[in-house]
Amino acid sequence: MSQRTFERARHADGIDGAASAGFAPARAPQRESRRAFLKTGLAVAGSLVLPLAFSEHVQAAEDGTRFREINDWVRVDPDGRTIIGLSQAEVGQGVYTGLPQLLADEMDADWRRVSVEFVTGRDAYRIAAANEHPQQFVGASMSVTMFQQRLRIAGAQAREAFLKAGARRLGVRPTQCATKSGRVIHLQTGRSLGYGELLADAAQLPLDPQPRLKAQSARTLIGQPLHKLDVPAKVNGSAVFGIDVKVPGMLAGAVKMAPTLNGKPVAVRNRDTVRALPGVVEVVQAKDAVIVVANTYWQAKKACDALDVQWEAGAVPADSAAILAQRKAALMSEQAVAATRIGDAPAQFNAATHDAGAGVKVVEADYHTPYIVHATMEPVNATVHVREHEIEVWGPIQGQDKVRWALGGIFKLPPEKVIVHTTFLGGSFGRKYVPDFVIHAAVASKAVGRPVKVTRSREDDIRHGFYRPGVSARMRAVLGADGYPRALHLRVVGQSLYWSIKRDYFEKAGGWDETMLDGLYDLGYAVPNLLVDSVSVDQHIPVSFMRSVGSTSSIFFLESFVNELAHAARVDPLEYRRTLLRDDPLALRVLERTAARANWARKPAAGVYRGLAYSLYTGRGGAFTTYVAIVAELRMVDGKAKLERVVCGVDCGQAINPMLVREMMEGGIGFALTNTFKSEITFKDGAVVQENFSDYPLLSLSEMPKIEVEIVESDRTPQGCGEVALPPVAPAVAAALFEASGKRLRTMPLEQALA
Repeated sequence: MSQRTFERARHADGIDGAASAGFAPARAPQRESRRAFLKTGLAVAGSLVLPLAFSEHVQAAEDGTRFREINDWVRVDPDGRTIIGLSQAEVGQGVYTGLPQLLADEMDADWRRVSVEFVTGRDAYRIAAANEHPQQFVGASMSVTMFQQRLRIAGAQAREAFLKAGARRLGVRPTQCATKSGRVIHLQTGRSLGYGELLADAAQLPLDPQPRLKAQSARTLIGQPLHKLDVPAKVNGSAVFGIDVKVPGMLAGAVKMAPTLNGKPVAVRNRDTVRALPGVVEVVQAKDAVIVVANTYWQAKKACDALDVQWEAGAVPADSAAILAQRKAALMSEQAVAATRIGDAPAQFNAATHDAGAGVKVVEADYHTPYIVHATMEPVNATVHVREHEIEVWGPIQGQDKVRWALGGIFKLPPEKVIVHTTFLGGSFGRKYVPDFVIHAAVASKAVGRPVKVTRSREDDIRHGFYRPGVSARMRAVLGADGYPRALHLRVVGQSLYWSIKRDYFEKAGGWDETMLDGLYDLGYAVPNLLVDSVSVDQHIPVSFMRSVGSTSSIFFLESFVNELAHAARVDPLEYRRTLLRDDPLALRVLERTAARANWARKPAAGVYRGLAYSLYTGRGGAFTTYVAIVAELRMVDGKAKLERVVCGVDCGQAINPMLVREMMEGGIGFALTNTFKSEITFKDGAVVQENFSDYPLLSLSEMPKIEVEIVESDRTPQGCGEVALPPVAPAVAAALFEASGKRLRTMPLEQALA
């Protein structure tokens, strides 16, 4: 992108470098100064301006032209203040701090004078990962894995540019200088110049495409537990989420969706009556909803409630009982598609059935998980302005290019004519990657010719979401006389995510879905004979990615079964896994460190019951491998479980920021405990039964156990963290409940309620 284009982007709508537009192309500049815009914008709640400079040492520049671009990621002003671009949406995973931390370390920037802005619209911000076409998006725990190298390179490029400019200004060779905290220092004399003083010269120097990166021993920020940069703004209320956005001339929209899951509007019977209600501007019929546009949200919502809509039911999903019955029948199907064959598992089962030797036995168990929904704290929303030749979008966007492609296709515009401004996201877990809510706002804006913010109600957000598929499994094992598996047959059945949304990958694999068999088709345990297969059971239910995707189900099945096998063999669950993982030193190290932290070798206190589970989380497409082990401890209070402690060991490669790793493990465990005990979407008469947190509850603070995180040191490059804590939580809790009650709980949410 040229400097002129960059300057145009920075000034669009009177927003400079600390604005959400970032480095993206935008409209022609307005002349309003930043100071005037801030005074005007911040005077109203939910200003468009995103507060990006959170350090008390950094103040927004009055004149955006003072900031000059060094590369796709770095801008500096003459006072030495540094803005680092963030292409990844901040959804609570800590990238707002962790990714800039990588760049700032290589740059030798003064961390006290660093601020962050969301950036978009350049190829540098796009990745080809997780079986997705190259695009800008957040998902699959890929941010660190995909960006750590390019951000370090960007930081090193900036550092070298300032070093060369400083050496030239000081009249010495670059090899006689060093950089530290935003300054170039002549080592012999101690003379120094700040990056801001060198900005004009540094910005003109060509960038080395392969700059020398720092040795690990020279790092000053990477590996440090730095506090999150976005916390102050989120605490004082100045952080702008999608639901806070306001732009000049904006109207508000509310959505009315069908009483059935896939229903579509045929006609609005009382359109004229509703249009006459106070504040109502227009009633817009979209493909799958009716949108009322009004001056305020509550006017739009009240008008929505008054709508009389004729609906077409669409494809009607079966009731939950019928869906479960279909899955149970599929467990017996002869039409399963094999994903993995090692040795000859069927022969081993045949021999064990017809001519079992001494001590040989067959163990099997069936498991079930339900459909669940994202239920983000901030319901989906977006603000869109559709103009004749371009579209502008503001909101909690997890997939910027997905929005560009969708709106560009609908309104016959090139994707680059769709300008996306990313706000903070009030939770996503995968939900805000699907652009249906942005389309609603765009359709409404097109109808009224003004920007419209459309907010979906909590009820419609839950009843018309995109769901994680419910699946079932049959786990079978032939155990030898030593109690260890000679053969495993692992089958998972249910609605296939990839068949529903990525048919090409499903068919390319031969008719099986890797998300359905996460951790099974690539089993880490040493088993001489293994058969892993699946049966796809089609349903009329919209599905999409959700945090940890299929692993929450598949690892619940696998690890619960491994605990059952250990019990059948009368072997300690830790020792059982040690044997099955004997050839994987990284797995063994995580198990050992977790067990030591949990004092596994000691008998628990009276009345305390504990369970163990393990997971090797492989990033989509083999992008990374993260090892996790969980020990859960609980007591029984009046026949109910009271979780007391969860110990989590994790090897996620080099930890860029140990504090962020701990927080991701803690948050992931809390999320998983909600799924373990509470989350279930059910279907009846073509509709989702649940509507709000009253019948789709979250884990409460009083139910949250103490969590201890053991980060295992590693010399591997940074691996994924955002989703990895979830899968082993439910099987560890189920194992502890078995110790307490003697009852195997094989269906989530677990039948045993929390105390």
